[in-house]
Amino acid sequence: MTNPVTSAALALANLDQQFYRADIQFHGVDHAGATYEGRVFLNNPAADEHTPRTPDSGYAGCFHIFGHGGCLGDPGHCDVVPRRPHDPRPAHPLTPARKVVIATEAVRRAIGAGADITITVVPVILSTTPKAGRPDDLVSFDQVRIVTYR
Repeated sequence: MTNPVTSAALALANLDQQFYRADIQFHGVDHAGATYEGRVFLNNPAADEHTPRTPDSGYAGCFHIFGHGGCLGDPGHCDVVPRRPHDPRPAHPLTPARKVVIATEAVRRAIGAGADITITVVPVILSTTPKAGRPDDLVSFDQVRIVTYR
């Protein structure tokens, strides 16, 4: 079983509470390893892959990562080299990804509870390779935030 990742508390004071839609955005998501489903829970740091995907458990939705299965090439082959700002070539295939979970009702419930919001991502491995294995720390991202729309 891989380890869930829980964010630091996000303050409710920073959210516009009159919204018609709320998204949870994950920036800088690593997708070099195994393929997995990232189940997203609000205010439930104890969530694991057996936690029911219900509103009562804080379930907000999920995202999927089609993992690359680990580096199978020569040393340096999978190193992401930044491109210049106006370079017309496509980005490196392992450039960190951005994932968005539409979580309007889950965010409304969390706001109704009145506490700051923590976001827990529970990885459920769907496919892997011998090179990627079953890592304990599969989920990795640079930033998570809640974005609301009026």
